[in-house]
Amino acid sequence: MIDKNFLIDTSVWIKCFREEESSLKEKIAAIVSENRGYTTEIIIMEILRGAKSDKEYSMLYQDFLALPQLTINGYVWETAWKTAYKLRKSGINAPMADVIISSIALHHKCKLMHSDKHFNLIAKHTEIKVVEV
Repeated sequence: MIDKNFLIDTSVWIKCFREEESSLKEKIAAIVSENRGYTTEIIIMEILRGAKSDKEYSMLYQDFLALPQLTINGYVWETAWKTAYKLRKSGINAPMADVIISSIALHHKCKLMHSDKHFNLIAKHTEIKVVEV
């Protein structure tokens, strides 16, 4: 996989759901339709826990399971452990989910599309490529 692909973070999906502006929605739709947009189990969990009803949960569940998923393996965990230690040693206390998500993107050689300040901090201390929207 080359870095023309994107792991789309929860923060971007939430922004898409809330924004009236169609440019972000169009950008995400294009990436997904070109099979360049990915998710992972943690992002799905973050999205589903925010569902406001059973109907919305069911709709989100089906939509997100239709996206290709990037998996967590031993290399991802090892990278996450080292990254969390390195960040903490540098005085940065990033959320564990963000460290794991960034490690998934790094392992699968995807750019991480986000709208979350923690990913920019993580990027300063790792090789992850981020795109803030």
